[in-house]
Amino acid sequence: MTAELIHRLHFAFTITFHYLFPQLTMGLALLIVVLKSVALKTGSEQWDRAARFWGASSPSISSSAW
Repeated sequence: MTAELIHRLHFAFTITFHYLFPQLTMGLALLIVVLKSVALKTGSEQWDRAARFWGASSPSISSSAW
């Protein structure tokens, strides 16, 4: 492996991570808000469990949301 190839692979990984992670975090936050809103409106434990499940899957969201 040449240094150029290593740098290109590193750049590809970095760009992919920085492109996907914010969209996933923002989309997941919206999903949790919708699930929690439905849980509060209906009083259903099923919706609350779903919100907690998805909240637990994202440490950056779950640390501040619960």
